[in-house]
Amino acid sequence: MDDFNTIRLKKKTIDKFKKYSKKISPSYSETLDFMIAFFQDNNISPYDTLRVNFSSLPNILNKRMDAVVSILRKIEETQLKPTKKMLESLFEEMEEKEEPMYIDRTQEEIEASKTETEKLLDYYSVEYDKSREELHEIKNEFSNLLNELSYIKNTFGRSYYRLDIPKEKIEDMKSRLF
Repeated sequence: MDDFNTIRLKKKTIDKFKKYSKKISPSYSETLDFMIAFFQDNNISPYDTLRVNFSSLPNILNKRMDAVVSILRKIEETQLKPTKKMLESLFEEMEEKEEPMYIDRTQEEIEASKTETEKLLDYYSVEYDKSREELHEIKNEFSNLLNELSYIKNTFGRSYYRLDIPKEKIEDMKSRLF
């Protein structure tokens, strides 16, 4: 069993302690142990006040904000501005290099530098243009041929169209088409 000793306190203090102890723990010794542990763990004395003075709080916050602003300015000056200057100088060099260089080359040099795909593309492009021209010519000839047709209406039997062109012209058309 623990040894008990007595401490002399004022009657008023004992009454306050008894009321407070009933709220905290079942015995007076435990209440006093908790109080001592609190002061020791938080490294404060009973004479210190734990309340923050609300009039000084904005001053404390302003000092902290000033410190943060100065840190950000220092970072901007030492890191961001030099990095920005380096990137701008790189882009300026790239802009200077982007000017195209025009080289006078002959048609033979151009043809020699083309890849196989480009050569095939050129070939098929030329053939396509030729085919379109031939189609245009055939359409014109067919249109002219239709202008030479005349409708013959028969009273006995079926009506028909007659083509009024010389034989040489038809032979010439056959030789061009086939």
